[in-house]
Amino acid sequence: MTSLTSLSISDLRRRDAVVWLAAVALAGCASRGAPPRRLYALTGTPPLPDDRQPGRDNRAWVLSPQVRLPELLDRDEILVAEGSAGLRPLPEARWAEPLRESLPRLLTEDLWRLRQPYPVTLGKPNAPDGESLRLVVQVDEWLARPDGAGLQLRLRARWHWLPLQAPGGTTLPTPHAADISLPSSAQADALADAYRRSVTLLAARIVAAS
Repeated sequence: MTSLTSLSISDLRRRDAVVWLAAVALAGCASRGAPPRRLYALTGTPPLPDDRQPGRDNRAWVLSPQVRLPELLDRDEILVAEGSAGLRPLPEARWAEPLRESLPRLLTEDLWRLRQPYPVTLGKPNAPDGESLRLVVQVDEWLARPDGAGLQLRLRARWHWLPLQAPGGTTLPTPHAADISLPSSAQADALADAYRRSVTLLAARIVAAS
C-alpha cells in the first residue's frame, strides 16, 4: 500500500514537471514570434521658435506638477485617431515614460529657456522669500490624426496663474489657450519628435501671453 501511494505521488510530480516545461516552451515560442516592442521618449532640446515673444511678467513662475491630461493619454501606447471616434495604437511602439511625468518636466525646461533670466521651477519656488506665481496647465487634446500620407499632431491646452507668494490683490496674467498643430510622418520616432516640439511651442505661447 505504501509503495503504491509513493508511486502515484511520484507520477504526479513527473506529470506536473512535464506540464510546466511545456508551458515554458510555448511561452518562449510565443515571445520569439512576437515583434519586439520599441520604446520612445520625449527627448532632445528643440530650437526655440524664431517668432517667439519675451512676455512682460518678470516674477518667478512655479509650474504645477499636476498638468491635467485626457485620461486616454494615461497609458503607454502611442495612440493615433482613426475615423470619427476611433483610436489605434502604433504597432509595437510604447512610451518609455508616462506623458503625465515627462510633460511637466520638459515644459518647465522650455519655459526657463524662454524666460531667462527669470526663474521657472517645477513644484516649489527656488527663492522662498521672492514673489512667485503658480502656473496651472490643462491639456484638452494631444493626439495625432491621419493627414494624407502622414499625421497631424494637435495640442490644445489652457493655462492660468495663481498667486503663490505674492501680496494681496496682486495682478495676474490673463488666462489663455493655445491650439497647436504639427505635421509628422507616420513613423513612431517622427511622431515622438513632433510631441517634443509641441511642448516647446506651447511654452512659447505661454510666455508670449504673459
